[in-house]
Amino acid sequence: MIHKNKKIFTDINVEANYSKFETESGAKEFHFTLTVKNNVSYEEQIKNIHEAYFSLLEELNIDKSTAIIKRIFTSDFINQKEIIEKYLDDSCANSIIEQSPLSGGKVSIWAYHIIDDNVKTKKIKIGNDLFVLRNNRKHIWTTSLINTEHESSYKQTDAIFCKYNTLLNENNLTLKDDVIRTWIYVQNVDSNYSGVVDSRRELFIEHGLTKNTNYISSTGIEGRFNDPRVKVTMDSYAVSGVKKENIKFLSALEYLNPTHEYGVTFERATSVDYGDRRHIFISGTASIDKKGDVIHLGNVYSQMKRAIDNIEALLNDANANLDNLSHIIIYLRDLTEKEIVENYIKERFPQLPYNLVLAPVCRPAWLIEIEGIATKEICKTELAAY
Repeated sequence: MIHKNKKIFTDINVEANYSKFETESGAKEFHFTLTVKNNVSYEEQIKNIHEAYFSLLEELNIDKSTAIIKRIFTSDFINQKEIIEKYLDDSCANSIIEQSPLSGGKVSIWAYHIIDDNVKTKKIKIGNDLFVLRNNRKHIWTTSLINTEHESSYKQTDAIFCKYNTLLNENNLTLKDDVIRTWIYVQNVDSNYSGVVDSRRELFIEHGLTKNTNYISSTGIEGRFNDPRVKVTMDSYAVSGVKKENIKFLSALEYLNPTHEYGVTFERATSVDYGDRRHIFISGTASIDKKGDVIHLGNVYSQMKRAIDNIEALLNDANANLDNLSHIIIYLRDLTEKEIVENYIKERFPQLPYNLVLAPVCRPAWLIEIEGIATKEICKTELAAY
């Protein structure tokens, strides 16, 4: 069961939303989002967010060392880099991306924690890679994969995946069988996304990923690194030790078509089963119909509702529903429409952790895109727990 809650730190103008998934054995997963709503300096804003974050962890009796990934959404990475580095966590994967928060401040965070006294967990941090070892499985969270040797988004994407594939090979994993999720951030997505698409398609064919096998759940969205030479930045999540029959690539063909029909190569969503829970990774999802057409042109409210309907349909394919959502990220093209989106989300999902950021989607006609993570308790006694 997932419990959701909200806390306002009025003295420092920080809003925290969090979800708690808990199994019968007492294992817990938390997703936190924290936003700030004031006009103090950037350093004061990020300080206040982390003050609220650590205060909430203490209140919930959560050791900060249980963090798995923390993503910082920031408004001006180049100029804020030195301040951000003061708040990075050596015990978890740190993801930093320039996508301006639309909550009133210049910075927001998403943090994911695992608390489980029943399973021995070992974490190893090597550079930007976090290895989480549990129940004879290896979970690898990788952040900030970049390349500056090439100028084009096509060649940068190729170099990034080649570097990532080396990491996978060193850990006896493959791109085809073990990578569950990628996040691909593209500087000037309207111009550079096509290079990412072409490079990824060719590389996937080389590694045996086709429409008849599987792709990888992904988000491809506007986002910047702190080095202006970087046109593409990638985060990823892979896991070893999960049999193919316990990974399902989700579809909802009455709502949205397979991605290969309009020339891109990613899964709409992927679920992964463990003995005690099902993790569901929803790719960036927009207002698209079963023919692959953008619908509700020019209407952000209707596009948002359709995106949610599409997500719900994908969750249904994993025998789950919107109540199973643990966290969402909402990408908006036009900042002037933020109140429409925020009011809708707060009304429909009043305590769900979410980040709302400024980030154009890969098709200009899409005004909004939403991704998410869902968690569902299951019982498969033949499998080890997560």
